[in-house]
Amino acid sequence: MLLAVSVLQPKTFSSHEDMKETLRIGLYNRFKRDLEQDKDEDPLLFEHFVAAIMTSVRGGSTNITKSSGDFGIDIEERTDNGLYLGQVKCYKEPIAYDPIAIIHSQMVKQGAVGGYVITTSDFTSNARAYAQGLNIDLINGRQLVELWLKHLDTKRERAEVVNPEPQI
Repeated sequence: MLLAVSVLQPKTFSSHEDMKETLRIGLYNRFKRDLEQDKDEDPLLFEHFVAAIMTSVRGGSTNITKSSGDFGIDIEERTDNGLYLGQVKCYKEPIAYDPIAIIHSQMVKQGAVGGYVITTSDFTSNARAYAQGLNIDLINGRQLVELWLKHLDTKRERAEVVNPEPQI
């Protein structure tokens, strides 16, 4: 009688999606606010990170709003199409509709053409339903990783133009 023996292989990344999930979790852990740890960093670091990505992949210019009295707006983005307002959330749990309502209210008040809410997590089904038809992009953690990778490619391409490889 022969017995089949299977050798357990360590689990490896089975796809690019697994790698993106790892990066998403890494972003959350890097930028989360941990009240128990005394971090000596700018509390707006995540906003600056996202703003750099948005400027790189969408064009235009971004401005980070002050941390208080900003009426729920973290990023003001100006493109050729007009003003976009953004809110970023470094959360572990899915985002409800509240930040979408705030963005929409400010879009109306400021005459913005669009908006976005970006998170390291995801959105509830109610949040997705609420955002329909409001011209507000909901960018979850995996989509943020994809934008970040695109941003890094753009930076690499610019560096190659500045520092071309010598021709032999």
